[in-house]
Amino acid sequence: MLIDDVTLIDGTGRDPRAHAAVRIEGTRIAAIADAGALAGDERTVDGRGMALLPGLTDAHVHFGLTATEEQPPPESPVSYVLHVVENIRIALAEGFTTVRDAGGLDPAYALAVAERQIPGPRILPSGSFLTQTGGHGDHRPVWDDAPQPSVPGLVARPEICDGPDAVRRAARLQLRRGATQIKLMASGGVMSPTDPIDSLQFTVEEMRAAVEEAASFGTYVLAHCHTSGAVQRALDAGVRSIEHASTIDDATVGRIAAAGAYVVPTLVIIELLARVADLPQFSRTKLERVRAAAGESLRSARRAGIAIGSGSDLLGPRQRHRAGEIIEKAKHLGAMAAIVSATSTNAALFRMEDRIGTVEPGKDADLILVAGDPLADVGLLAEAGNIALVVQQGAVVKDRLRQR
Repeated sequence: MLIDDVTLIDGTGRDPRAHAAVRIEGTRIAAIADAGALAGDERTVDGRGMALLPGLTDAHVHFGLTATEEQPPPESPVSYVLHVVENIRIALAEGFTTVRDAGGLDPAYALAVAERQIPGPRILPSGSFLTQTGGHGDHRPVWDDAPQPSVPGLVARPEICDGPDAVRRAARLQLRRGATQIKLMASGGVMSPTDPIDSLQFTVEEMRAAVEEAASFGTYVLAHCHTSGAVQRALDAGVRSIEHASTIDDATVGRIAAAGAYVVPTLVIIELLARVADLPQFSRTKLERVRAAAGESLRSARRAGIAIGSGSDLLGPRQRHRAGEIIEKAKHLGAMAAIVSATSTNAALFRMEDRIGTVEPGKDADLILVAGDPLADVGLLAEAGNIALVVQQGAVVKDRLRQR
């Protein structure tokens, strides 16, 4: 395939290249040149008036968290699977070609995508997230101590574990089931009813057990951390990916930078939750605090030179407008930096920078063609109708164009 006469936004942060052509051979990008210079016998897509970008990525997805409330009514396994599959399909249609699950998705769904049983982005699953008793993710009713077990191959429910040995076993279990990284909860959360946002969850020794097990498998840990105290503890344990980082001070920012850790802010979910009229008051109070500080925390991280990834943290069924996260980041970083966070920075975070994240010869042909100029109007990325073409490893998986 040849995509001709496009504005190329290559994911590196370099200025766009006007009137470019990109040739795809097999699963890879074969060549980049000026428009008209690569003409041949292959299918040619006329990209005039459109921008070509690397496939978008999301470092914080929850395809498997389909409930819309903390204690939802029972849902049949069939309904649950259909909701998960719908979330996966929507993400691909919106131009996301690789995502990292941040907990709650059984790795079987990632395998189903890889084997082309269902269409979707490449999924890096975390399986069950690890939480302490009473921590963010311990969804049990207050008067019920019985945990709900996971159903391997179907549902990845939280693993409640206390003490380094229990955390170590839980991490090993997720890796055995196919997790590509480990997710744990290190602070209170907005939506959980029993833990204050400032609560510190898991000791350094407990988190270090997960980090050691992940490292033994050649992978890493991501940790839910809203506050400075949680981030400091996670860094002490060797956590590589700090999620949310909503209310962090300058000293903590300095430590993240010195450690070379990544930060994955999740802004769009804050704005979506702020619009929920019947949000419980315990959540509303915590949300207002997080919302007031998240923007400055992000700008502070950028000033310190921290690698800033992009994650949406969308919840529930029918998860749409995933690129709303890029729009929210652009308000603080500018459109180009927000796009880079969702392409090449995430690729490095996933340790996949040799394959995805930029438009370069030899990389996987994961590409999207956007109607219009997303640098002038970054909001274009959040509407599936503007994503005219999605190519995943050289295969066209969405096509709204007329061929010439």
